[in-house]
Amino acid sequence: MLRHLISLLLVLPLAAQKVALSLDDAPFLRPAPHMAAPAQHLAMRKTLRDRKVQAILFANGVNGGDTPEGKAILQAWGEAGHLIANHSYSHWDLNRDEVTLDAYEADVLKGEALIRALPGFTKRYRYPFLRAGNTVAKRDGFYAFLAARGDAIGHVSIDTADYLLDERLRKRLEEEPWADTAPYRDLYLKHLWACARFYDAWSREVFGREIPHVILLHSRLLNGLFLGDVIDFFRVKGWTWVSPAEAFKDPAYALMPKNLPGGEALADAVSAERGQPGFVKAWRANSTDPDDLLFSERRLSERMDQLGL
Repeated sequence: MLRHLISLLLVLPLAAQKVALSLDDAPFLRPAPHMAAPAQHLAMRKTLRDRKVQAILFANGVNGGDTPEGKAILQAWGEAGHLIANHSYSHWDLNRDEVTLDAYEADVLKGEALIRALPGFTKRYRYPFLRAGNTVAKRDGFYAFLAARGDAIGHVSIDTADYLLDERLRKRLEEEPWADTAPYRDLYLKHLWACARFYDAWSREVFGREIPHVILLHSRLLNGLFLGDVIDFFRVKGWTWVSPAEAFKDPAYALMPKNLPGGEALADAVSAERGQPGFVKAWRANSTDPDDLLFSERRLSERMDQLGL
């Protein structure tokens, strides 16, 4: 039955769908060729203003949020009408044995302190690496911590590996400043469409209905250059960009899945909690177009190698 459903989803066009934009690791002040971090942020904000799209940024301290430059960048995003939320201070992985619950909670509070006074601040937390704990005590203890503080989880329904393309693009431009960036843009759009189709189909299978999506992208050079292409591409495909607040209203985003290790994209976590394996394997088995498998980090890396990117 699952394989038959996936066959239909691969063949049939997706119905019009809603998606909200989230950007992780802001402000990410790492030096970049062509466009320094402040210019990347200016370009992204202009893109979103011109296309009338609101984003939610998940900020942390170690990626520049605890610097005057980084704070000014986040302030500008809030003043432009976007949301600012917590992504911890140190970007620790809660699934690592050496990361204790007490230390992790303290780090989360430290991260919130950086952004609490900013315009657009919202009490929503996104786990670094989307990892919610490798033990029951850590997973449930942190769930209780969030609930006690009235913090919602910044769940992701469409995960992506845009950071892999960004790393390759940066390296190429450092070595060849005038290299053609179009192949990176084209592969980026193929990757995002593969992720959207894959996670939308998985969400429909898990929840039995259409949900508004939240896509995870990163505050990076890649999106400073190509965010406008991303927004336009999804619109051409018939998708509608909605505000993060609208997407997060869906009851699916209030879930606290009990899978272990905890975390990952929402459909992944809920299907693991329910003990319903097999979707990914069936999706791969039924795919006839190699582009459908570009949701995979491994497949994306292999394609970049093949294309010499």
